[in-house]
Amino acid sequence: MRCCVDIVKFFLFIFNFLCFLGFCALFGGSIYVLLNGEDTFIGRNIEPSLDKADPENATYFLFLLIGIVVTAFLALFTCLGCCGAATKSGCMLGSFIVILFVLFGGSAGAIIFLHTQFGWKAVEAVLVQELHRNLPSYSADSLLTRWFWDWVQPTFQCCGVEVYSDWKGVAGLTSGWSVPKSCCLEGEEECMYEPSSETVYSDGCAQNILLPTQILFYGIPSIMFISLVFAFTVSASVSSAERRRKAAVRQDPRAEEQYSVGAEEEFSPHQASYSQGYGTSGGPSAPLYPTDNLPYNPGYGGMGDTVSPYYGGSLASYPTGTVPPPHSHVPLLHQAPPSYNEVVSRRK
Repeated sequence: MRCCVDIVKFFLFIFNFLCFLGFCALFGGSIYVLLNGEDTFIGRNIEPSLDKADPENATYFLFLLIGIVVTAFLALFTCLGCCGAATKSGCMLGSFIVILFVLFGGSAGAIIFLHTQFGWKAVEAVLVQELHRNLPSYSADSLLTRWFWDWVQPTFQCCGVEVYSDWKGVAGLTSGWSVPKSCCLEGEEECMYEPSSETVYSDGCAQNILLPTQILFYGIPSIMFISLVFAFTVSASVSSAERRRKAAVRQDPRAEEQYSVGAEEEFSPHQASYSQGYGTSGGPSAPLYPTDNLPYNPGYGGMGDTVSPYYGGSLASYPTGTVPPPHSHVPLLHQAPPSYNEVVSRRK
C-alpha cells in the first residue's frame, strides 16, 4: 500500500514540477515581450497604458498584463503541489487541493454550460463561430491575428474556416489577393491571385484543428481531476501517518524523539517492544523484551530463547497483574543484568 502511495506522490511531484517550470517560462516570456516588444513577433514597442487613443497598444498591454498575472498565479499554484508532495506538508497539500478543486469546478461548469447552449457538438460550433469572427480582422496591422492564420494554415494544411473561399472579401489582404500566401501548396507561388482546389489547401481549418481543440478542451479538466485524486491520496497518507505519530506519543512521550512522519515502519517494532502489554487490572504487565538480542549476563547459565536472563525462568513466569516488576525495564537497559544468585535470593 505504501509503495502505491509513493508512486502517486512521485507522479504528483513530477507533473507539478514540470508545470511549474513551464509557467515560470511563460511568466518570464510575458515580461520580456512587455519590455522588448519591438524585438519579438509583435514587432512594436508596448507602452504600459490603456489609453483608448491607441487601441492596439491598449489591447497588447491588457493581453500581456493578464498573461503575467495568470502565469504567476499558476506558477505559485503548481509550486504548492510540487513542494507539498515532496515534503509531505499537510498545509501545502490542503491549499493545493482547495485551489485545484475550485479550478476543476469552474472548468467542469464551463463544459456543462457550453453543451447546454450548443448541444453535443459544442466544441465544433464554438470553434467555427470564433474563427469566422476572427478571420475579417486579418491585416498587416493586426499582428496577432495575422501571425495566427499564417501559422495555422501551413501547419495544419488548411485554408479558411471551412473552405478557402471564406477569404473572399477580407479587406486586410494585399490588393489583388484572394487568399493569403500561407494557403498556397508547395510550389504554387502565385496561387493568391486565382486560387483553386489544385493550388491551395482544400480543407478548412475548423475541420483540421477540431481534434487538437477537443483534446485540449476536455483534457485539461481530466488532468485536473486526476491530480485532485492524487493529491487527496497523498494528503490522506500524510494525515494517517500524523495520527499514528500522535497516538504513539500519547502511549509513550519518549517516542516523540524517535518518531518521524513517513518512518512509521522503522519505528513501530521498537515502540511495540517498549510500550506493549498493560494488564487488564490496571497494572503493568511484563515488558516484551526481544529474544533475538538478549543482554549478556556472565552470571547466568541459561541463555535459551525462551528463558529470561533477568528472573531465571521462562518469560511466562514473570509476575503479571497488579504486581509491579522489582525494577523498571527502562533502567535495566542501561545497567548490568542481575546475577543468578541475586535472582534466586529475591525469589526466596
